[in-house]
Formats: sequence, C-alpha cells, structure tokens
Amino acid sequence: MNSYERVMNRFEGRPVDRIPNFSIVMMFAAKQAGISYGEFLSDYRKLSDAVLYCHEKFGIDVLSAISDSMREAEGFGCKIRMHGDTTPEAVERVIKDVTDISRLKLFDPHSSRRTYDRIQAVGLLKEKACGEVPVMGWIEGAVAEGCDIMPMEELFMDFFDEPDAIKELLEKCTEEEIMFANAQIDAGADIIGVGDAATSLIGPALYSEFALPYQKRIIDAIHKKGAKAKLHICGNISSVLDLVAQTGADMIDFDYMVDMEKGAEIIPRNICICGNFDPVTVVLEGTPELIKKEVGRCASLSSVNNNCIAPGCEIPRDTPTENVMAICRAIEEL
Repeated sequence: MNSYERVMNRFEGRPVDRIPNFSIVMMFAAKQAGISYGEFLSDYRKLSDAVLYCHEKFGIDVLSAISDSMREAEGFGCKIRMHGDTTPEAVERVIKDVTDISRLKLFDPHSSRRTYDRIQAVGLLKEKACGEVPVMGWIEGAVAEGCDIMPMEELFMDFFDEPDAIKELLEKCTEEEIMFANAQIDAGADIIGVGDAATSLIGPALYSEFALPYQKRIIDAIHKKGAKAKLHICGNISSVLDLVAQTGADMIDFDYMVDMEKGAEIIPRNICICGNFDPVTVVLEGTPELIKKEVGRCASLSSVNNNCIAPGCEIPRDTPTENVMAICRAIEEL
C-alpha cells in the first residue's frame, strides 16, 4: 500500500497496512535539505525538494506545502519581513483599526508572489508524487488571517466593541481563503490544511459566533472542489471540541495539551483525529524509547477513531534525526 492509498483509506475508514504518519515538517525540512529557511519560504522548488526528502527518509505519508502564515497577508498588502532562519513577521499590517476594513481588497492568489509560489509548490509536488503520495496545500482560517492583517489585540477587543465590522473582515478573509484553496486544488492538492491557531484563544461563545461559521464555509468549499480538509488549530481546544466537531473537517489535529482520549470520544468516528505528543519534550528533547511509547499511546485510539500519528505541531528544526526516524519505526512496529 502506498502513501496515497494509505491516507485515503484512513479518511474513508477503510483498512490500512499501518497508521499514516502526518508529521509536519517546515524548519526541520529546510535544515535536512541544507537550505536556509528563507529559501524554503520563497522558492517552491527548494521547498518541494525538502519535503520530498523528508517523505523518503522519514516515512512521512503526505507532501505538504505548509511553510508560514504570512503568504496571504502579503497578498493583502501587509509589509512582511523575512530574515535568516526565522519565521516571517508582519512589520506593517494593512488594517490598523476597524475603519480600514471596508477598504480591504481581495486579490487573485496567482497575482501575489508568495501565494503563487505555494500554488507552484503544490503543482510540482503533485508532478513528482506520481499519484503515490497525497499532496496537501495550506491556507489560513478566517480568524487566523484576520490576526495576520490586523493586530490581534484589536481584533479580539472588537469581537465585543465592533462585532459587525469584524464579521465583515472575516467574510473577506473567508472569500480570499476559498480562492486560495481552490487555486491549490486546481494545481493538484488532494488535501487542504486550514490553520486557525488564533481560535484556540477564544471560548465556546466567541468560537460559535466568530470561528465556526467561517470554518464550515471554507471546509464546505474545499469539499465542493473535490479535496479533503484538515483543520489544524495550535493550542488547547478542549473547551470547543464539540464545536470543532461540527466544522465538517475530514481530519482534526490535536495539539499536545489536548486530552486525545477524551477528544476521541467527542469527535465522531468518521472524522480522523491526528496527534498529539509534545513536539518539544518528546520529539526534540526526548528519546526514541519515549517516542515509541507516545506513538503507542496515540495508536491505541485506533479502535475509537480513525487516527493518524503526528506530534501536536511542527517538528522543531533541531530535532535529532534519530528521533524523527523513531516516529516512523514505531508506527511500522505497531
């Protein structure tokens, strides 16, 4: 069974030869490929080579174009600083306060340098995968994108002070992210990852009003276009798991602070759960023996939910290669 068959069978609840390895590699992939993170972020060919290398060496079952959260923000008009081996940051946001929201313009993802670079990465990965490995594109969720183009503290306060203006912002972000997802699906993406980390910082009432409707619309659009959707929310989403279960995502990532066993009881069996050992204390600082134990803990939920294995978030850049190999070996030994 190749990776494509393994992953798609898992999504559909059909038998697999082993649990898929969905580990996220970004900075780690760049380091393994011997390139700077800046090159990984700005050259789709180098990103593709690095991701393919990690698939081949570490048994990762998906080729992902994930890299950073600032691609759409740059397209919207934010000034982005990219320097050295660190993640990009917005040094000037296009929205300073709610009065700027009405002037925010949507853009064609093909017309902005770095969104187009991701579309190209998806296309190249699809070509090189030869149908044997699924390709995953990536977009931001509406709230996460809002926090990229507007100061987070302003946006969160305006949930209460200016809710109608924030909903206008989220509408525009949703439309843009759907366009970006569709462009990546047209380029060959089998799966679209939706990163909405900021929604882990709000409780059930705000999540229900300002996150869930827009996540559902994005995921519905991904399905309409014929791809699978993975929802990735960094942080502790324990208080909103019942709402996350309503998004319609095919896969939901659990970060390490979520009780995965309890989460599996809440998330319906037809939705894959993915995770969720600590990327730092287990993967970066731990031992192969500890990693094997944690992989086993996550795998034990296979009888409850169609889970996939991965750390709660990105594998850190300086993780020892033997520890990343240990994830693959532990899965194979199960």
